[in-house]
Amino acid sequence: MMTRLEELDLESNYFTGAIPTEIYSLVNLHTLYLHDNVLTGSFSPLFSQMTNLTIVDLAMNYISGTLPTEIGLFGQLSELHLGDNEIVGQLPWEQISGLAGSLTVLDLSQNYLNSTIGPEIGSLSNLVTLRLGNNYRLDDDENLFSHGMQGPIPGSIGNLKQLQELRLENNFVGGAMPASLGNLQSLVTLRLESNNLQSSIPSTLGNLSNLQYLHLWSNYLSSPISGELGNLNNVRELFLDDNELTGTIPPELGQLASATYISLAENSINGIIPPSFGLLQSLERLDLQFNDLFGEVPSQMANLPLAMMKLEGNYFYGDVPDGVCQSIQFLSANCAVDRQPTQSPTSSPRLSVVDVSQIIPAPSSTYSYWWSCNCCTACYPG
Repeated sequence: MMTRLEELDLESNYFTGAIPTEIYSLVNLHTLYLHDNVLTGSFSPLFSQMTNLTIVDLAMNYISGTLPTEIGLFGQLSELHLGDNEIVGQLPWEQISGLAGSLTVLDLSQNYLNSTIGPEIGSLSNLVTLRLGNNYRLDDDENLFSHGMQGPIPGSIGNLKQLQELRLENNFVGGAMPASLGNLQSLVTLRLESNNLQSSIPSTLGNLSNLQYLHLWSNYLSSPISGELGNLNNVRELFLDDNELTGTIPPELGQLASATYISLAENSINGIIPPSFGLLQSLERLDLQFNDLFGEVPSQMANLPLAMMKLEGNYFYGDVPDGVCQSIQFLSANCAVDRQPTQSPTSSPRLSVVDVSQIIPAPSSTYSYWWSCNCCTACYPG
């Protein structure tokens, strides 16, 4: 047997069955690449003797069982790729924290975990990539199979100063977003969408100067959006849709000069589209549908590279500026509305939360409330 072998790469084949026991005898192995096969079975106790491993990549297989506590013996382990398998149970955070001196990548996404995030995670000071997303899973009959990651995000996560990617999407993570997330100065990607988060969005996120992707959609986040998010100079995607956000759109969001896609849809945001949105020189898509917004679409947005904009389910009036119409490829909004002064906009149930005196002038003999969308490509009932 090749006991001196240091690297074994058998990725992207059609190997089936359990990992052969002979592999576990390769005690000098540093890197093990077996991803993208059809391997099954749980971790063998013999795995614990391969303590010289620095990279383990078993992703995209059918490995089952729990992550063994012996993982804490792998003192040189730098990368652990176990995504897209069938691993279950609680993660042994106390043992994982024993890898604090070496671990840079921890990927257990798309498994069947039912696990909390232990406070010990804050000791993994060299971690660059943490992927625990998509562990909320259904079985073949669409019944709940695993809740995934659950419980709160521990405040100690703010100790991970080298972290560039944090992905916890599609789980059952709850509670408040810790303010310590704002300490992750190296963070490029923060994906917490489709969870059970219930708090305001911490203003400290505005400290994340390297952040490019902020995905917080489909939670229960509330309160107004902090203007501090306007400090995210490098953000490309800002997804805050499908939450319970209130208040107005802070004009500071107009400072997001690198943003290509902003979605604030399906909240309870009111007020106007800030004229400062005319400064979003990279914006290609803007989703604002199903809020309580009113007023006119700002003429300052005429020169943006907008390809798609969604406005339906709001209370806009006037018409879309010609400059916007000339460049846009898809624009959805409510069908044209023409209401006489005797018709109050408050007749719509959703408008009951809006102070109509701030939306339109007082009725007069010459005034009528109207909204037109001459360049709409998708028209919804008014």
